[in-house]
Amino acid sequence: MIILFRSIVIFICVLLFPLGVTFALEPGEGIVLDPVTGNYMLTYSEVLEDGSKVLTHGTFFPATKIAPDIKSKFHSDRTGAVIYSYSVSSGVQSRQILDIFRFDLFNKVVGSQDLPTNIQTATLEQVAAVFDANKLALTTPPGWDGFISTNESGASRITWDPIKSGTGIRPGESQQGFGFVSQNLPGVGAAQFKGIRDGRNGFSGEGPDPTSDISKQIQDLYKNDFVTSSAAVPTIAVPTPFDPAVTLERIQTHTHTWIGMQLLDPAFSAQLDRSFQSAISAYRLNQPKVGKKQIQTMRELIKKEHADADREDDNDDRGEQGDHDDKNKRALIDKLAARILDFDLKYVTKRMGGDKDD
Repeated sequence: MIILFRSIVIFICVLLFPLGVTFALEPGEGIVLDPVTGNYMLTYSEVLEDGSKVLTHGTFFPATKIAPDIKSKFHSDRTGAVIYSYSVSSGVQSRQILDIFRFDLFNKVVGSQDLPTNIQTATLEQVAAVFDANKLALTTPPGWDGFISTNESGASRITWDPIKSGTGIRPGESQQGFGFVSQNLPGVGAAQFKGIRDGRNGFSGEGPDPTSDISKQIQDLYKNDFVTSSAAVPTIAVPTPFDPAVTLERIQTHTHTWIGMQLLDPAFSAQLDRSFQSAISAYRLNQPKVGKKQIQTMRELIKKEHADADREDDNDDRGEQGDHDDKNKRALIDKLAARILDFDLKYVTKRMGGDKDD
């Protein structure tokens, strides 16, 4: 059965490190989860000024005591860019206020800018202009702030957090109005969330030796201190000039990743692949009508599983049903994945001028 884990806690306890990974901990050192508080009790060796070692205790307060959910909406504009918007909610079982929402993308969003190459010689006005442009490149709800950071490879991190400290999305509440525009087509990706910690993390003294194994485990706690939930994120690059065959190949390659994520049944994927290959071949042979027919075949297969897969948002008020609505029949493709794939396929048809009936 295709199962979508809407909220996947990737915060990893030391007891769950992969087999084969060994740590040379000092006697008495360790990290233990307190099941009552949800905090981690740290015991580590600290070197004193005289060179002797003493076991010291500390507490790691995770920011993962939240149960977030995200709804994705996406549509293309006249230029071919894709407009993404999101609504985020926090489950009633959350024990913290959700106050950080972010994406790590392999590309840039429309309107974003990079900081000057030589930041040392840049003026404050130049830096401020980039920050302002990046804020404008995001859609941000009232009471929240948006920020974009990029690296040399072109990857971006988009982060939203409340303007006023201590506020955010409370358990049982939701917030809409997050978004941006991208030149890339949607795929299934991960949104990251963090809650407000119950206490301040830190060490009472110098802390453990940074090169020690216990320090590396503690660093892993910090590194993985967030919760993820599946969302539609810009993943598939659209070639310039537009090439339908190349675009379909990239869409097909991305759908193959869904099999390991348990979002797509392997047999159903193989069925889609036959139409993918036929459509790709047809466009390369300059047979757009054949290509469009094969795309329509795939969209019909998707619609049998999810009748509302062609909707822009997660809500269905048309009362239509697909075969998946029979609870005794397993879904061959996840609902979000179905919406994304239908959109991407329709996008190719539109770019080829064949969307008169859509």
